[in-house]
Amino acid sequence: MMGTTVEQPQPWAVPLVSVSLGGGAARTCRATRQADGTLHLGLTGFAMVGVDATLLWTQNNRGCSIDGTVIAPPAGGLPGVYLRIDGVAGGIQRRRTERVRVQMPAVVLLPSGQLFPGRTVDLSAGGAHVTVDLEEMSEDSLMQLLEDLERDALIEVQIELPDGPVGLTCQVRAGGDEPGDVRLLFVNVNADVRERVARFVTASAATVAG
Repeated sequence: MMGTTVEQPQPWAVPLVSVSLGGGAARTCRATRQADGTLHLGLTGFAMVGVDATLLWTQNNRGCSIDGTVIAPPAGGLPGVYLRIDGVAGGIQRRRTERVRVQMPAVVLLPSGQLFPGRTVDLSAGGAHVTVDLEEMSEDSLMQLLEDLERDALIEVQIELPDGPVGLTCQVRAGGDEPGDVRLLFVNVNADVRERVARFVTASAATVAG
């Protein structure tokens, strides 16, 4: 395992974040910090109180994420979705989801059925930055990779954790500078799988802190 770094997340400090409610499809919006430490998301439509939410964004060229819970809008508040973020860190009340830079073996399964080996660049309980190994890839395979890794596409990824592999359904959120370099949001994640990923991320972050 390579060295890891952890960044203090501040979703209100960037123009846009990607939001997934209840493990569903991600949407892009502005996040604004409220005086009471909650977050206001500029989303339209109804969101059920108590639903979990995962926010992903890029901060100082690194992927960041936090988890929250939908709460009822305050009286007289702006339209949108409001989140409670549990735990205290960095001046905001929140339950943090660390995103650590860590390289672990990964395999990407595209909708076309093709498999591509690669590795993680960073990882959190809610998503990952993954890069595919382009060495010895044929031109046809590269074209298929570019076609299948379009934004919002759903793909399957298997990541090798120290306690064994985990399979994850992911939504493509953004691409990098090279083909096969993508930021992914985990969707419809099994609770046991999410716990294993979160446990690994927490242990990696503790190693850095120690």
